[in-house]
Amino acid sequence: MKRNYASPKIVLAIVIALIITTAGTPVKQFRDGIYKGESRSKYTHEPYWGQVRLKIKDDKVVWLKFRIVDKEKHEVFGPKYERHFKYTPRYIMQCRSELKGIKIYTEVFSKGKDIEQVDAITGATWSHDLLKSTFYVTLEKARNE
Repeated sequence: MKRNYASPKIVLAIVIALIITTAGTPVKQFRDGIYKGESRSKYTHEPYWGQVRLKIKDDKVVWLKFRIVDKEKHEVFGPKYERHFKYTPRYIMQCRSELKGIKIYTEVFSKGKDIEQVDAITGATWSHDLLKSTFYVTLEKARNE
């Protein structure tokens, strides 16, 4: 029985064609989808966790949601959170600064889609640190291995 094998020239032509067609194709770093993550950054002695939800499409983060949760009180850090510090004006002002930071940081990210372009603002370093740390933790979940 005679077997039909492809000639070496045909095999070589197929291999070269495959190399040429895939040579300029970038390898995707991330899987498309929606991912969630959380982190305390360097604030491990506090009950506050940054939480991020982000959507990846075509290797880019196309939207991001960020919040901070107090896991002891089971409460999202928001406009009413300052009531826990009603006798400490300094902490009330800190809460307001951090809330402003959360809003500004997510807006800046939405415009540029680059976490490295999100600079910390005065009085809101804590929320900035939590955002960046949580962003990278969440992004790692989407990484192609």
